[in-house]
Amino acid sequence: MRLILGLILVAAAAPGACVPVSSDKVVVRDLLDAVPLLQELDPETPIGYAPIPGAVRLVSGRELTLIAFRNGVVLTDVPDVCIARALRAITPAEMQAALQVALDIRDAQLQIEEFSSQPLPPGRLEFQRSALSQPPPGAPDSPVIWRGKLTYGQHHSAPVWAKVKITMDRSVFLAAQDIPAGAAVRDVDIKAVTVHEFPFSGPRLESSTEITGKVAHRSIRAGQRFTAIWLDEPKDVARGDIVQVRVIDGLTTLSFDGIAATSGKKGDTILVHNSASGRNFRAVVEGKGKAVVQPAAGD
Repeated sequence: MRLILGLILVAAAAPGACVPVSSDKVVVRDLLDAVPLLQELDPETPIGYAPIPGAVRLVSGRELTLIAFRNGVVLTDVPDVCIARALRAITPAEMQAALQVALDIRDAQLQIEEFSSQPLPPGRLEFQRSALSQPPPGAPDSPVIWRGKLTYGQHHSAPVWAKVKITMDRSVFLAAQDIPAGAAVRDVDIKAVTVHEFPFSGPRLESSTEITGKVAHRSIRAGQRFTAIWLDEPKDVARGDIVQVRVIDGLTTLSFDGIAATSGKKGDTILVHNSASGRNFRAVVEGKGKAVVQPAAGD
């Protein structure tokens, strides 16, 4: 019978009465305290494989005697021995260190509220920032769940988790007063404050220069935080503006003023009203208050 088949799963055995082993492969060295007779063998002589965490295996005295005989040592009266994976609880310090490494933000404060408490084999805790949950939008300082794994042996891992509260000081920009939809935001409309919140709560405006001059496409109440999705780039041409129009036809250029019937930014196509003819025509915005008409080929 193969050596691995000599390691028999014993479901009824108590792990506490077994020899704890911390690697995938069991060697003589692991069993010397329990079976001193094995000291005549090379300490690295293989015995077999460790059981899965939480299970135990019984290696019979007969199997150990045969292993010794195959290695040139004759033994008698060798007892049976029970082996189990060494298990221990993760300490708060270990969990804190692993999470801090994965977070990798020097100024962030990380507080652990709960974490995996089940006994696990000795190993390495691993967390990825991508597996960190997000707090609710309305409560950016709420605790979140962070899932990771503990790797042990050569190719094994076990899931672990931690409930954490992660916060850091961040500068945000609030509306200093009510701003109606369609109004351009001025410097006096912006108030900078520092908040203590989750560091990954989505894209945020880094500077007031990203807000000043933008147009609110919805009403913003005093005290609300500015977000990019509430702001539009100002139009180079607004409806009702006087527009300097250039009409290019080959080598001929004609210029005149029209009235913008629609709004647009540089590169947008807008409608312009010619008051002399009473007709509307399409033009492409060139810049502030300027548009151009270029007849298509064949016109």
